[in-house]
Amino acid sequence: MSEQRWYGRRELVEAYLGCRDGERYGGYRREAGAFNAALRAHHQGMLDGLERLFEVRLTPEGIPDPVLHMLFRSTVESVLALTDPWSGFLEAGLLHLRLDRAGEAGTKVMAASDRIWSRNNESREDHLIILEELVGLFLGDRAHHAFTADELRALGVDLQRPRPVDYFTSD
Repeated sequence: MSEQRWYGRRELVEAYLGCRDGERYGGYRREAGAFNAALRAHHQGMLDGLERLFEVRLTPEGIPDPVLHMLFRSTVESVLALTDPWSGFLEAGLLHLRLDRAGEAGTKVMAASDRIWSRNNESREDHLIILEELVGLFLGDRAHHAFTADELRALGVDLQRPRPVDYFTSD
């Protein structure tokens, strides 16, 4: 018997972030138009379904507290701005090769990069905690609600996230 998957505030926040412009959060890939369009539709479907179930709209008009909504928007902008020196590369194999050949300097570059990735992951998690708690404040007595996959499917939400392998072929 499989365990029931629940969808709560964290999933609402992640769907919201996945719908933001710039494709900076949610699994988007560079130069992958069809995949990214399908992924955006998935995130939007999840957001629409969860907003309906939670009876909230994460818009300035949908949030009863404009002051907390300002912090919400600022936190969204902050988490979407997280980056690292490697973020701009579609493929970094040549860089890794050069750094491997660079000896101690290359080792230091990779060690510092690892620390940046680790800190960015910690920062991302802290941003998500802030957003999740703010959404809890927006929801009030509905903050602890969580919904099943069946409840989302009943609203027409397709829970299957697009898979890159279905959009990329090696010719």
